[in-house]
Amino acid sequence: MLKHTGTKIIETQRLILRQFKEEDAADMFNNWASDNEVTRYVSWQTHSDIEVSKKLLKMWIDEYSSQENYNWAIEIKDNGSVVGSIGLMNIDNNIENCEIGYCIGKAFWNKGITTEAFSAVINFAFKEVGFERITGRHNVDNIASGRVMEKCALKYEGTLRKIHKINTGSLVDCKYYSILKEEYVPDERRKNHSK
Repeated sequence: MLKHTGTKIIETQRLILRQFKEEDAADMFNNWASDNEVTRYVSWQTHSDIEVSKKLLKMWIDEYSSQENYNWAIEIKDNGSVVGSIGLMNIDNNIENCEIGYCIGKAFWNKGITTEAFSAVINFAFKEVGFERITGRHNVDNIASGRVMEKCALKYEGTLRKIHKINTGSLVDCKYYSILKEEYVPDERRKNHSK
């Protein structure tokens, strides 16, 4: 049985994963939500102004009242800036499965930040909540996202056709990956701990 905890702080070598705060609106808007290149693979529209980011954050903050809500801000320890989001979604309590989704600003691509956050969330989802299986998926054109999943030891399972609608309204094919609890080997070098 799953032991839901809600969005707890997770610390890694370079990152603090934490609940979003209203003050994160400027970072959210400036670092990722207003960038068409960042949002081209996602289902939500690029934010046209900071008010859109503020509204979304208010909704996300309200959702933290649920113990089954897992939605982390990715904060860089060095400077305290929030560069993206990562969360657990499509939670199925019956079969103890979930999916990880994430979005990160372009200036922070190819620095291992997403992989570091993703690894920490996998560790949390298996060890603290007790999920049996974690999935990830990406638009077939978003090859970098697939590399993150492979680095985090997820196995490619197959491609589902026209399974996801992106913000242009187009249906796209997605590659699916997963990792099972019994396959998971924690990377002790990450020194993850949550509180």
